[in-house]
Amino acid sequence: MAKQVAKPKPIVKPAPVYKKFTYESGFFKKYWQQIAVLTALAVGLYIYSVTFDYVLDDQIVMTKNEYVKKGVAGIGDILKTESMQGYFGEQKDLVVGARYRPLSIVTFAIEYQMWGLNPVMSHLMNILLYALTGIFLYRILLMLFPKKDEQNSFFTIPFVASLLFVTHPIHSEVVANVKGRDEIMTLLGALGSVYYTLKYLSNRKSLYLVLSGIMFFLGLMSKENAITFLAVIPATVYFFTNTEGSVNFKTVVPLLIATVVYLLIRYSVIGYFLSSGQKVTDLMNNPFAQMTGSEKMATIFYTLLMYLKLLIFPHPLTHDYYPYAIPKLNWSSIWAILSLLIHIGLAVFAIKNFKKKSLLSYCVIFYLATLSIVSNIVFPVGTFMNERFVYISSIAMCLAGAWLFVNYIPAIQNGRLKSLGLALTALFALAFCAKTIARVPAWKNKLSLNVAAIKYSGNSARANCFMGTALFEEYQVEKDEAKRKAMLADINKYIDRSLEIYPDYYSALQMYSGVVGANYAQDGNLDKALDAFYKILSRRTTITYVDQFLDYLGNSPTVDQKKMQDFYFKLGYDLFYKQKKYYNNAAKYLDKALKYNDLDPKANFAMSLVMSDIGDYEKADQFKRVALTSDPGIITFFEQDIMRK
Repeated sequence: MAKQVAKPKPIVKPAPVYKKFTYESGFFKKYWQQIAVLTALAVGLYIYSVTFDYVLDDQIVMTKNEYVKKGVAGIGDILKTESMQGYFGEQKDLVVGARYRPLSIVTFAIEYQMWGLNPVMSHLMNILLYALTGIFLYRILLMLFPKKDEQNSFFTIPFVASLLFVTHPIHSEVVANVKGRDEIMTLLGALGSVYYTLKYLSNRKSLYLVLSGIMFFLGLMSKENAITFLAVIPATVYFFTNTEGSVNFKTVVPLLIATVVYLLIRYSVIGYFLSSGQKVTDLMNNPFAQMTGSEKMATIFYTLLMYLKLLIFPHPLTHDYYPYAIPKLNWSSIWAILSLLIHIGLAVFAIKNFKKKSLLSYCVIFYLATLSIVSNIVFPVGTFMNERFVYISSIAMCLAGAWLFVNYIPAIQNGRLKSLGLALTALFALAFCAKTIARVPAWKNKLSLNVAAIKYSGNSARANCFMGTALFEEYQVEKDEAKRKAMLADINKYIDRSLEIYPDYYSALQMYSGVVGANYAQDGNLDKALDAFYKILSRRTTITYVDQFLDYLGNSPTVDQKKMQDFYFKLGYDLFYKQKKYYNNAAKYLDKALKYNDLDPKANFAMSLVMSDIGDYEKADQFKRVALTSDPGIITFFEQDIMRK
């Protein structure tokens, strides 16, 4: 008799997570334990940051913002000007589309009114707002995924997704950097709009539509990213409710009104919607300025792949993705091609599963919609990428991860793998906490931040410049001469590397001018210093410190004045007259040369050429007469030089 073979047990497909949303009252009373855990994690992971300084763009939005320093009295100026005007004193239009994000800056003005420049309070406010975001996210997810009676209150999609969100290390920049408050407030506004939209659908009270529009407007006033919820909110209503199309459209109306009002205000303040018509050519504000269209798109898709990688495996983390921390790529790069295929695949998956109301389809739509505005595909955002740019988008990844751990894995083989889902949840949460704890101290001050960045952003002109600048500040207060010498060697290394990556980088050239002065103070090598200043002025003519130091050298009795005269002639005639044809600059430096010897034939004849090109023929004749009187043969030198030219 043949032995009977046991039939293999069928693999049970995971049950769909979709269920009509419900509004459950008594949230804080019923779920106080989960709320306490999320709050404790948010505060515990970031509480160390209250000891940190202000860093990076904190000076633009707070510490050196003149409107903020007016306190409450400056709120009117903040609301009616471009967001960088309080720092620069005028609208600079440094980046495409300019910036109008007044709401977080208003909170800084209120802070300043109450406590002055107090980094403890600034960081504490960020932490508390972040904790509130985690709670708010949990509240909304409970509405979308109602808890079943038999479920553990902690091992549910809403809690696990919120847990992953609060602990995710990629959020460290948003929370630990005071300026990151605009991201936190934007998401709070957007989530508030989702919440009131769902409340409206649960009882049809029009007040909630009004509140939805108000919250959406506040999100937009914090940062433009909230506009992507024009897609997210209708998608949420479609995927998680059985609402008919007309009602769904009704929930969008307050969002559209809020958007129109915001855009009209923005236009009235900035003067345009997306572009002033002025092309942004500075590499630090338009990283694609020196790329072809093909290179730009290949590089963009590489950054999109980097975002996916960091959301799943957040290492290494850095605040600096400026040129060329992200390399310039073309479509021969396997990574660019892979990213393109992955993102096409995600889009196809979302479309194919749209009618099924698949949760993963919703996650993909949420992710791509919120990422679109910062992807550099729609319009340039001023840098290749930034970890804070996926702060909102990370919700999609956390939600997908929660579904995987809570629903998909435990449902395999009749629930036998539930313990694996629990283990993976614990593993990711603990790993995220450990990475966040390791990352947060980098934001303590300028030096610690730049030391951390240079490890992983060594090919960034900005990271090298900022590292050199931070060290130079330490160098200026250091008393030990041996340490000063070693520090100066490092400073030279970082600034040289920055200019090697981007020779026209204004900030690096400005820093380089200070370093040249420090080098001269140590070695007294005038020729080396003058060669360095020539290099600087050949790149940028508006480095103030160069002229200040040259004047110092010119007035020093120990400096070879003939070398100074020859250097000014070289600047005025060779660089600015012959090469650049900057006649005003040429006249400026030739005039300095003439101060050493007002009868010098070369300087006078060169000045006559400059005046002639400027159109001041009377002065041109005067300088020419002096030159020929001093040396009748000087004209031969210039004729031969012009022929060589």
